[in-house]
Amino acid sequence: MRYPVAFNIAFGIVGSIALVQTVLQFTLPLLALDLSGRGSGLALIKGAGFVPNILFAIFVGVLNDRMLKARAFRRYTAGLALVTALLFLGMITDAISIPALALFMIVFNGLAYAAGNAQMTLIRLTVDQDRLSDATALTSTLFAVITTTGPAVAGFALLQLGHQGVVLAAVLVLALAVAGSAALRLDEALPPPQPFWPSLREGWQVLTANRELVAMTVVIVLTNAAEGAFATALILKLAGGGADAFDIGVVLAFAGVGSIIASRLAAPARRRFGYRTAFFWPIWGLALLYLAISLDWPFAVLCALSFLEGALSLFFAIGVWSYRQESTEARHMGRVAGLTGAIFKIGMPPVIILAGFLADAGDLTAVFVMAAAINVVAALYLAYPARWGWPVRG
Repeated sequence: MRYPVAFNIAFGIVGSIALVQTVLQFTLPLLALDLSGRGSGLALIKGAGFVPNILFAIFVGVLNDRMLKARAFRRYTAGLALVTALLFLGMITDAISIPALALFMIVFNGLAYAAGNAQMTLIRLTVDQDRLSDATALTSTLFAVITTTGPAVAGFALLQLGHQGVVLAAVLVLALAVAGSAALRLDEALPPPQPFWPSLREGWQVLTANRELVAMTVVIVLTNAAEGAFATALILKLAGGGADAFDIGVVLAFAGVGSIIASRLAAPARRRFGYRTAFFWPIWGLALLYLAISLDWPFAVLCALSFLEGALSLFFAIGVWSYRQESTEARHMGRVAGLTGAIFKIGMPPVIILAGFLADAGDLTAVFVMAAAINVVAALYLAYPARWGWPVRG
């Protein structure tokens, strides 16, 4: 299946950004754990990475709807290369601290989110309506591959090169992405300028008029918070059990393998069973997995459970991404994606930080139980307040 050149170039650029982002999101929290010696230090850096989605995502969507997407890609990619180079400079001059790492995560993830937001509109502009689900699934596959290779590669590189070597490699990858972005061409007209706040208000009205997307958004707030707590607890569980960076990366890589397989099944399953069924039942499966992973298991069993967790998480995520693409017009996509992107992550920082403090208090099992309980609440919300019932097909 062939896609337009502009889509392929943006696909490659976003893939490079996602690779660097995955590696840094794996290594920098471990650096924070080394610097602070506490789970709350690791949780703070993980939580800081979601701040841009909450504070800036709404505005990014409005700005992207007013910009040429090719130009936006070049600017965002150059910004990412610059801030990562500054991080490397700080590391070689011993100017790194927990606050500095938190600031970097906020700026880097803000720029990365802006690039991803622009790509969503690009998909809508360049791919036919009947292929949107497949294009979204392809993008999800790319992210799944990166999720698979990123942690294991990052863990191995961390053991061999140290934190400075990993960050230098990230700078080089982003430099290549900057060079590639110069070839991005898109036949698009500059959108007519609109007042900022009325434009944002229009995006909000489009979102709130879509009752199904509103219900899904509420659920994603809860499930994302649960996933953030789970991911924090899993890393601390592994580190506390004597696993090195590579071992931790291998366990997380199995989640990526599960995501890859799920990404190939998600679109056909949605078409066969309906979006409600495909969205609803993975929530329950994730709750059970969170409880299962809290128990003491051999390394191989943890890898298998991580595989299942990754598969269900990706299957669930494609459901909301695809529905948002299918139900939103291209001229509103940036704003709707920005608004939902901000709302999706709003529960993650406080719940992740709470998970870190619970871990410091010696109650790591409570974090897994909390994650499972949040997912149960999310599923019950769909079944009753959102009036989905217990969907079997549809």
